[in-house]
Amino acid sequence: MTEVSTALAALAEVEVPTLGHFLEDGFCDPGIVRVQPEARPMAGIAHTLHLRTPDALAVNRALRELPAGAVLVIEVAGGAHAPVGAVTAAVAVARQAGGIVVEGPVTDAAQLRRSAVADQLPVYSRGLTSRTTKRLGTSLEGLHRPVRVGGVTVRDGDIVLGDENGVLFLDPAGIDPAVIERARRSDEAEPALLDQISRGADLARLLPTSPEATDRKA
Repeated sequence: MTEVSTALAALAEVEVPTLGHFLEDGFCDPGIVRVQPEARPMAGIAHTLHLRTPDALAVNRALRELPAGAVLVIEVAGGAHAPVGAVTAAVAVARQAGGIVVEGPVTDAAQLRRSAVADQLPVYSRGLTSRTTKRLGTSLEGLHRPVRVGGVTVRDGDIVLGDENGVLFLDPAGIDPAVIERARRSDEAEPALLDQISRGADLARLLPTSPEATDRKA
């Protein structure tokens, strides 16, 4: 197992908001939301595509090269056309993709939200539209190019995490194993903390008010 796959496996076991307690950068802005309310959490390696034109053929090429477990991350220049819909999602499921994140809209919301898709393919976007990409062949060079999604620059090979709260992109070279471990311990401690709060424990003891380091999630 490579260092990247080891880090990905460890991060997939941690709640994304817990990482938000220890990290500041890499989080998409709140405009990037999951299309399916009940989809599974997302974890994978970014497979990037920059669409400078609304080119469906470039999307097809990206899908054909999509590795199993990868997350297709698309920036749609102008943000007016949907590169992802029912057929795209079906192909991504067949390719065993880890998910899709779009800086721009998607379409076919009802099909994307069906359990057969949602259970296998989390899809995140900036909204919905009926205007879709066309067979242009003008953005084929956009595969594996850096993209800008949710205010974050994403490069091919970055780690992608997502849940109902949003999306996080991480450069594998910058991941600190100690942060992952602290986040894991925080997740493990949270059920007991919530139980103490519900039982009326002393909040002055449970909630720190000084800047000393803590592994406790807000």
